[in-house]
Amino acid sequence: MTRIVLTFLLSLLALPAAAQNGPSAQARDETTRLAVAVLGRICLLNMGDSNAILTAASPTGEFGFSDATPDVAETFLKDRSGFVRVLRRPGLGAVTLVAGNDGICTVWSEYADVNAVQRYLMAMVEKGGLKGGAHLLALDARDEDGQRITDYYIMPTDWFARDLGKRFGEDGSQPLPLVTSVSGPGRRPMEAMLSVSRVMRK
Repeated sequence: MTRIVLTFLLSLLALPAAAQNGPSAQARDETTRLAVAVLGRICLLNMGDSNAILTAASPTGEFGFSDATPDVAETFLKDRSGFVRVLRRPGLGAVTLVAGNDGICTVWSEYADVNAVQRYLMAMVEKGGLKGGAHLLALDARDEDGQRITDYYIMPTDWFARDLGKRFGEDGSQPLPLVTSVSGPGRRPMEAMLSVSRVMRK
């Protein structure tokens, strides 16, 4: 399943590149922090509950997302069913949430910093929203083009495992594959991807 998810997600990274002015290091750090926060508070904490994800990513939610235009939604979803929401904050570019009914929840960031991604993921599980409920396991890998990616596994424990167990009818300890990819500045319109998946039962 992880290989299938990775292949699908990396295919989306083939979006055509666009010229853009490079943001400052501070802006890259801030937008990375925002993307990781969205991943944690929307994708992870509501995993398995599509209605909760939709509500959390609403215009009146914590972050203030808005619906993507139909053409943008089609680009991200392709043949999948689900929804696409976009968050824009001055100087930080677009943060796009793609939540499929197949259990894959992806956060794209227009600008990102590869070191900041890992730093904020660690902060999320050590002292942030997943504190006391998960551990983070990092596995380095490369895609077919040799571009470095980092696979992480979120290892649910304690309260988070119990919450997942209630939703999925099991003990909730199943590792959650988290695929990340950060391209070089300007290589792609969306330079960072963080995608967490949980196999959805038919």
